[in-house]
Amino acid sequence: MYNNRRVVITGIGVIAPNGIGKDEFWNALIQAKSGIDKVSRFDTSIFPASLAGEVRNFNPLVYISAKKVKRTDRSTHFTIAATCMALKDAKLELTSKIKEETNVLIGTALSGHLSYIEQLRIYFTKGYNSVSPFAAVSCFIDASSGQLSIFFGIKGPTETICVGCASSSNAIIEAYKRIKAGETDVCIAGGTDAPIAEDIYCAFCQANVLSQKSNGAPSPFDKNRDGTVLSEGAGIIILEELRHALRRNAPNIYAEIIGAGMTTDAYQMAGIEPSGEQRARAIKIALRSAGIQPEDVDYISAHGTGTVLNDVNETMVIKEVFGKHAYKIPISSIKSMIGHTQGAAGVLEIISCLMIINKGIIPPTINYKTKDPECDLNYVPNRPIKKEVNITLSNSFAFGGKNSIIVLKRFNG
Repeated sequence: MYNNRRVVITGIGVIAPNGIGKDEFWNALIQAKSGIDKVSRFDTSIFPASLAGEVRNFNPLVYISAKKVKRTDRSTHFTIAATCMALKDAKLELTSKIKEETNVLIGTALSGHLSYIEQLRIYFTKGYNSVSPFAAVSCFIDASSGQLSIFFGIKGPTETICVGCASSSNAIIEAYKRIKAGETDVCIAGGTDAPIAEDIYCAFCQANVLSQKSNGAPSPFDKNRDGTVLSEGAGIIILEELRHALRRNAPNIYAEIIGAGMTTDAYQMAGIEPSGEQRARAIKIALRSAGIQPEDVDYISAHGTGTVLNDVNETMVIKEVFGKHAYKIPISSIKSMIGHTQGAAGVLEIISCLMIINKGIIPPTINYKTKDPECDLNYVPNRPIKKEVNITLSNSFAFGGKNSIIVLKRFNG
């Protein structure tokens, strides 16, 4: 790698259950506003769970033609809309040269699934001839990244990264590495998912990972937490090599990515490896690659799903890596307000970190009522706090034991 190449973030686009757009999303977070409510799209009476994080006021026609909306999946609508926002925020002009050199990396776990289910229904109720000729490409997991490049005319490498709920974190890490290595100066990276469908909801219920509360969920790190909440959304960020951003007078440099770490538990697809050894190792790799000490971290964006085992394990891992300093670090889980957006989870948490660095306010972990002796750190319960933050660390832990950590630092020139 070219160690003198620095990677900064210059644009943000957000589609989340509690806010569309950077400002609405951020205001919701610091106002402790939840986007979780009863599922509206199907009857949940046969399920033990009933909550979801639906994006309720999103109109894809603001960004995409009616014809393209009809031919593409909701997750793709999210991706294109969030990219429109991010490019506008970065004021990045897509010249012919930029279009040829920009890399696109989109993370997703279940992209295209709503289209698949809809076409399956049509096939079984109306028959072969009624299935859309666009079904194959609309439900293809790679569709969102491909449609993004088609929509904006981007001709550089375009890829989809599927690593469960760490997908967008891995996409950002890959983008960071490519810029550091001198392969490109610009990357569009992030993640998307629109998984709120009966079959996925049923599967998550059967796996016993969804909260069965009628409200006030998820409740990460609370003693009475009982699971996560399935959600949808997307986040896109523009990554640039610093000198490229400065040459074009980029209006925003939100922060610099200074390190990352990835490991795999090699344990079970759904189970959490009890020792947390590989989660801890991923954090240590990230800190080492960033050239910082544990005491330098000012804030941790927790994976914080609200499941019984994850929150205990994540707490244990943070204490192992940070020692006594763990008790001094504010830690919060924005999943308490947006639920688990699957492939979009990591990037939405990164965007939260970017805003924290720039605004000096840390969003809370809401729905926190009862302390858990096994989760005894500062989770910023229920109300935001003001704090100057220089360095943040974001945790993403996915099914299959895939661990991805990103370190962000305030840009100081």
